[in-house]
Amino acid sequence: MPSISDGLFAGRAGIQSHGTAISVLADNIANQNTVGFKQSRADFVDLLAGTIGGGGGAGSTGSGSSVVGITPNLKQGSFEFTGRGLDAGIDGNGLFIVNDPNTNQRFYTRAGNFQVDPSGNLLDQNGFGVLGFPANGAGGLEALNVNIQATGDVDSGNVTITGNLDATSELRPTPGFVNAVDGTAVAGQTFATLGAQANFQTSVDVFDSIGASHTVTLFYYHSTLGDASVPQNSVWTVQAVVDGSEVTGGTAGQPFQIGSQTIEFGSNGLRTAPPIAPAADFTATPAWSSGAAAGAINFTLAPYTQFASPSNVGSIAQDGTGSGSVVGFNFSDDGTLSAQLDNGEVATIGTVALAIFANTEGLARLGNSLFAETSDAGEAVIGQPDTGTFGRLESGALELSNADIAADFIKLISLQRGFQGSSRVITNIDDLLNEIINLA
Repeated sequence: MPSISDGLFAGRAGIQSHGTAISVLADNIANQNTVGFKQSRADFVDLLAGTIGGGGGAGSTGSGSSVVGITPNLKQGSFEFTGRGLDAGIDGNGLFIVNDPNTNQRFYTRAGNFQVDPSGNLLDQNGFGVLGFPANGAGGLEALNVNIQATGDVDSGNVTITGNLDATSELRPTPGFVNAVDGTAVAGQTFATLGAQANFQTSVDVFDSIGASHTVTLFYYHSTLGDASVPQNSVWTVQAVVDGSEVTGGTAGQPFQIGSQTIEFGSNGLRTAPPIAPAADFTATPAWSSGAAAGAINFTLAPYTQFASPSNVGSIAQDGTGSGSVVGFNFSDDGTLSAQLDNGEVATIGTVALAIFANTEGLARLGNSLFAETSDAGEAVIGQPDTGTFGRLESGALELSNADIAADFIKLISLQRGFQGSSRVITNIDDLLNEIINLA
């Protein structure tokens, strides 16, 4: 049968349970500024001690309260936009997947404040590798590395130049500055003398297979060559030249021809037989001295006109990218991580993976903003952001703690009263027991 002393145990249980709840609340408040933190709450249940008269139901007396569990609140946190390329927040369902390189164990987190180590590995703030689908990977889940990039063609395969050649330019003979056998320069010819003999010149930078840049200079001569059907003043010869140091067998400082083409214009100022894609005016196959693989560069001089106005270049385009150094990063909504290179190109590194669970609240909280998979949570379902039920990524942003400091302090007042009340129960029962003892 219950007695007054049972109240002491009820008071003790109340102190313990409210103390635990206050600790949970204090943890929420302490992590107000922790990236990706998810607040928790203490769930109370009552304790049953005994019954009055041996029956149950309304005659049952309680023995205080207990905290039966700590329930996480995984609602979406607000975003802080940092503008930092390696910061990413998840807007919606999912957690980032990270891997401990020492134990090869996977963990999950909502904290997207990533970093890159000297080896180029994308890491979380614990030094764990961030998992995803590399652009050059086999399609499986792997650690992402920013040094492994997928870019377009590094070497130049096509060069297109447009412009106008002055129809009133004087006729000039095409210099025989190269040896027809090996392409080396005729003695005495330099870039300066070629430029003095040419009616017009321009240059374009092309790239070889290892990303090295080479300058190709094109000299235009209003040629004396022609045939009976084409007036002589409608024929131009174009010669593409590089410095001899750029190619195998060349001499530094001397011009080395890698290609040439004769172009003809009709009385309307247009080319009589421009190449039709994919054909080109000429193809250069330089043996670069940089050690790059031999390649073929198609030069197309179209559309070109010949009007009585100064010679000029309208545009120059080439499809090589060359090598580049990373100057910045960016996440897309679909989780694609890209690197901005100093050559103006954008290289795709890969796609960050996300994981969702049947019961996300069943994940085990480990600290350091990490969660671990448990049987209560179920198996991880892995996918890409912004697909299916997976959330999208916010680039240059961090998900803040979802703790509500105002609500927490209000709740703290209630818990404080419960703690104080339980303490007062123990004090009052102690006084009553003293009164009983004094009756003796």
